[in-house]
Amino acid sequence: MSTPDQATILIADDSAVMRTLLSQITKRIGTYLPVTADNGRAALSVISSRQIDVILLDINMPEMSGIDVLAHMQEHHINIPVIMISGSEDIEQAVTCLKMGAYEYLVKPVDPNRLRVTLKNALSESKLRREVTILSTAIANSPLSIVITDLEGTIEYINPAFTTITGYRADEALGRNISILKSGTHDRSLYTKIWTTISKGRNWQGEIRNRKKNGELYWQYTMISPVSLKSSTISHYIAVNQDITEKKNTEKALLASQQRFRELTELLPQPLFETSIDGRITYANAAAFNTFEFTREEFEQGVSYIDLIAPEEHERIARNLKKKLGGATFTDHEYLARRKDGTTFPVLIYSAPIIQDGQTTGIRGIILDITGRKQIEETLRQNQEKYRNLFQSIPDAVIVIDGASGSLVEWNQEARSFFEASPEELAAMHFTALFPEETAARASALFSELTVGSTTTFESNIVTRYGVRIDVSISVGAFASEGAVRYIGIFRDITEQKKSEELIRENIRLKNDFISNVSHELRTPLFSILGFSSTLLEEQDSLDRETFREFLDIIHSESTRLSSLIEDVLTISRIDSGNVTYKKSSIEPASLLAEVCRNLKLRAEEKHIELRLQIAPGPVTIYADPDAFKQAIINILGNALKFTPEHGKISVSQSVSDKSVVITISDTGLGIPKKDLDHIFEKFYRVERPEHEIEGTGLGLPIVKEIIEEHDGSIAVESRENHGTTFFITLPCEREEENQPS
Repeated sequence: MSTPDQATILIADDSAVMRTLLSQITKRIGTYLPVTADNGRAALSVISSRQIDVILLDINMPEMSGIDVLAHMQEHHINIPVIMISGSEDIEQAVTCLKMGAYEYLVKPVDPNRLRVTLKNALSESKLRREVTILSTAIANSPLSIVITDLEGTIEYINPAFTTITGYRADEALGRNISILKSGTHDRSLYTKIWTTISKGRNWQGEIRNRKKNGELYWQYTMISPVSLKSSTISHYIAVNQDITEKKNTEKALLASQQRFRELTELLPQPLFETSIDGRITYANAAAFNTFEFTREEFEQGVSYIDLIAPEEHERIARNLKKKLGGATFTDHEYLARRKDGTTFPVLIYSAPIIQDGQTTGIRGIILDITGRKQIEETLRQNQEKYRNLFQSIPDAVIVIDGASGSLVEWNQEARSFFEASPEELAAMHFTALFPEETAARASALFSELTVGSTTTFESNIVTRYGVRIDVSISVGAFASEGAVRYIGIFRDITEQKKSEELIRENIRLKNDFISNVSHELRTPLFSILGFSSTLLEEQDSLDRETFREFLDIIHSESTRLSSLIEDVLTISRIDSGNVTYKKSSIEPASLLAEVCRNLKLRAEEKHIELRLQIAPGPVTIYADPDAFKQAIINILGNALKFTPEHGKISVSQSVSDKSVVITISDTGLGIPKKDLDHIFEKFYRVERPEHEIEGTGLGLPIVKEIIEEHDGSIAVESRENHGTTFFITLPCEREEENQPS
């Protein structure tokens, strides 16, 4: 094994004697480590397996000659000095070897002195070649763009990074002037300054905006240095460039973000402020000036946060500020603020330290005027008294139960009559004593399962003081009062209702479900319309045109949604009541499918969805209401468009099978989870998709199902979540008697 100071010499010769002789000579004339190979292929194997510094290569060898080895090395860019050794003094052969990259040509027998000099020079060249290779590789692989030009700016060298950044290949850039990168956005004086600087032998560095081959502008940080090769005279310029476009864009975005922040703070109705570490206010928004009645000039002259707080609050706010700067938390945020004229008003102040470079440099906060809240609190106090009186006048029996002990702590006048008990008896009673023994445990469990803020209603019966059983409906709620959990129970006598209720229970449930679902779906668009229209009415003079138009668009969109919902509700209502009359006639479903696809093509194109229609050859007719048929197809295709992401596909096809028309509608959308497939045709049923906000009423598919079944057809669905959905509508072909005039 060679040491770091030893050079490894590969001796390739088919003569064992020559290999031995050359090995001895190389050891004697220098600190060389000889390794040998007996033919050309063996020599290439050695080259590929270890570090070789110089090769002594015999020309005439079996299997693979020295010329072949030299050609292989040249083809595969193996950059090792080769000294050819031959027993022939053939000049043409020597010239051929040198042209192929051989370092020297020696004739056997080899003169040791000449070999020593030749090896020394070859090793020096080998070292220089490696250094050049390393430098060239570093430049070629550098992420920085490197350009070398002559004194006129003509490009003589570019590295790959130049092509990556600018788009100019070597064959497009070499020989052209560096001005091809000029963006036209800089003044001529900048370029004059650059050329003046570098032509005097000095370096220039700075930011330049250039233009790529495709016309795109970009920023780069450039360092240009003069280069002197053989004398002190400048012969070339080398430019090292770093693409800083992303950095510049980031800086621009940061400045824009800061500007937006300032603009937004000026729009906020609450006062915002920033202070220095000594409490001097360094920034306040417009709301702060309006609230405290200071001018901007007065703030700039120097106003402390103490000037905005009533004197009696100074000690407390200073104490809390110290806690805030120390990282402690506290909940005491309410203070009495003071305006410039000395008047005071209640506020909440929320603040946080301003940290810069790891150091606290001030305080940033928001001030909330709670004058209105305080007025509300007083109103609530008055209302509590009023509601206490109302509590006693409620016509149902009402009791309040202590959650820990189960004892009755409050009741109204009706409760005393209902339970036929005196106040003393009620106070000494556990609430389970109001129930028969067989229902007391269940009632206790229902009460204890409630959490604060929750309610429940159940039916039971109670036993009065004299043993009378009464059927009751009990509404129970849990609430917190002074740190304790309390239950409120409202008892209503339903003895008579119980008898009739059993008969109409199912109808009531269906009606309630219907009303609940409809009201929920109606509220959302209705509240949006009310909210945005109120804003337009109240703030129309302060709204800019873009916001005004945006609000109108929202109102129009929600109105359209509301209209669609009402139409769906009316349709499903007419279907349920049997008041739908279908005007059936002989129709060609293919033409109606084509019409629907044409009408929905624009919606598909807006989402870049491919909408395809495929009709089996041959005419076919069905006996159906054309409007109802189109509505069914529109409902399904509308869902497909809603639930198919951009660049998806929707296909509609018609085929005939066994005297039936089969219409297939497939999409590549979100699909339907397996657990929801059996419910999608139920009224108001909607698949829960928390990650997707997609509007819908849950009535579209029930309407489709009703229409198809009223036409003696059927509908089926296949779907996998995230793999799309396919609906199959099967309708009977028109029978001959259906086409006869009645």
